[in-house]
Parts: sequence; C-alpha cells; structure tokens
Amino acid sequence: MNAVPMAVPMAGEVNLKGGWDRVWQAVLEGFPGLPQLLTIIGVVLVAFALLKWAWDRRRGGGMGQGSQPLWGALIPGAILCAPGILFPLLLGLLDWVANICIQLAKTATGQ
Repeated sequence: MNAVPMAVPMAGEVNLKGGWDRVWQAVLEGFPGLPQLLTIIGVVLVAFALLKWAWDRRRGGGMGQGSQPLWGALIPGAILCAPGILFPLLLGLLDWVANICIQLAKTATGQ
C-alpha cells in the first residue's frame, strides 16, 4: 500500500506564532521602517474615526446608525498599530488551544 504524504503531520505541535515571527523578521529586514509607518497609519485611522464620531454626535447626526463606522475604522487601525504585538499574541493563544486539543485527542485515542 502506498503511503500518501500528508500536508500536516499528525504528531507534533502547532507553532503558528513561530511562523509569524519568521515572516515578520523577514519583512523587517527588507523594510526596517515598516512598523513605524504602520503605526502612523493606524493612529491616523483611529484618530480620524474618533473625531468623526465625536463630530457626528455633536451635530446630532448618525441617527440610528450606531457605532458601525467607528468600529469599521478602529479595528483596522488597531491591527495596523501593533502587528508585532497583536498577531503574535493571538497566534500564541491559538497555538495553545490547538496544542491542548491535540493532547486531548492523543490521550483519548491512547497514543
């Protein structure tokens, strides 16, 4: 019987954070000023969103629209402000959950 190579090994550990760290380091070697540029763009997005929201509230505008436009700019702005911190934190959490699930599956199957 031919063994078909698997794209993802069955045994082992999930390490998404390590992969992101390698990608981010490679990007920083090519573009050392990128974190500052992303931070500036993110801060401008967040500041503009907050100022527009405050201006609309002052004028009594945005009737029934809620804060959808505010969140639509805050989330990308926050992501742009911290790609070196936010992504590793989220990926580390995902690694932790995935590795716990793998260990529970191994324990349940007796491996």
